[in-house]
Amino acid sequence: MKQNKKRMAMLAGAFAVMTLAAGCGKAEIGYVDPSRVEKEAPAIVNIDAEMKSKMEEVQKQAQEELNAKQAQGAPPEEMQQAQQQAMGKMQQTGSIYDQQKTIKLQTAVGEIARTKKLDAVLFNVDEQKLVHLGGTDITDDVIKALQ
Repeated sequence: MKQNKKRMAMLAGAFAVMTLAAGCGKAEIGYVDPSRVEKEAPAIVNIDAEMKSKMEEVQKQAQEELNAKQAQGAPPEEMQQAQQQAMGKMQQTGSIYDQQKTIKLQTAVGEIARTKKLDAVLFNVDEQKLVHLGGTDITDDVIKALQ
């Protein structure tokens, strides 16, 4: 019985020490305004321009294929299938370019976070700000990194 109480007391003490030790550290938080990065970072702007051009090309090609099928008198099912394929190709193209942007942004943010010794970086969108006070704004650094 006494050993049981001693164990419980030791566990409670250890828990208290861990709790106090965990509260001692100060987390460094950084934040980025993704809308500014998307508008001002040349690497992201270039990817957006390339994506827009490619999407227009894919859309034009799909429209030409649909017009050719329609001129041949293709049945409605075949027309619908061709339209769905065109939509799928456009979504795939958009997804590829979105992945490129995400990778570039994450790489830049990660490098800056390491350099500035930040524990976490949040995307601080105007509509739903996560950091209202404090924190380190690294938006300008991210834009510079994406030159």
